[in-house]
Amino acid sequence: MLSNNPSLTLSKITAQRDENQPTMEWDLEYNTAKDPLLISEYGRIVQELLRRADEVEDDAQRELYVKRVVKLMLQMQPQVKEQEDYLNRLWKHAFRIGGELNVPVPEGIDASVGEEPVQAPKLPYPPVKMKWRHYGRNVQRLVAEAMAIEDEAKRDAATKIIAYYMKVAYTTWNRSGFVNEEIIRQDLFEMSEGKLVLSPTVQLGKPRDNQPAQHQDRRSKKRRNRGGNNNYKKSRNRNNRRRR
Repeated sequence: MLSNNPSLTLSKITAQRDENQPTMEWDLEYNTAKDPLLISEYGRIVQELLRRADEVEDDAQRELYVKRVVKLMLQMQPQVKEQEDYLNRLWKHAFRIGGELNVPVPEGIDASVGEEPVQAPKLPYPPVKMKWRHYGRNVQRLVAEAMAIEDEAKRDAATKIIAYYMKVAYTTWNRSGFVNEEIIRQDLFEMSEGKLVLSPTVQLGKPRDNQPAQHQDRRSKKRRNRGGNNNYKKSRNRNNRRRR
């Protein structure tokens, strides 16, 4: 119960309770603060077990300890049995993870670690700013090459081909099934800085024999499915009438 003393407020009572309660300290250790994993396929537990092998003073017990850890590694990666020298692989990994393990290697096993594999440097992502990402970089390269064509007839032919592939890329990005060809003309005009102009009489809807077909409209597929179901129902009704 609260005290009748008006000078004793609720905040003071709460402060007194907090002082009486013991403070809890959490000793959390994150993986980011630990040593990096040398071979990630075995996990951090195997790495810690192998690095603690030197804490076992007895030589026989230490050897048995390491063999059990190697068996654990085999259980974690059973697919290594498909290799002929999978035991050599496991023991090499054990010595690479644990360092200098003061244990004898089983007879017939080569556990020499050798040189560590050199990792190839990461390839930097190309810092290219693309305004028309949905068309792809290849289309923009084609536009750049078509802009350099001096012959007008060849440039017009290249413009038609590029416009068609732009429509194919646009239908892949926008799966609504409808593509306004005026958008393709406008984007092509802006990408080429006004050098590639697609004639308004050119239609991009029908592909040629040497061009890939565009995505079919979903509505046509639904109509075909509906028609097939109706035919199935009609034939079923006919069979039922014959039985009667």
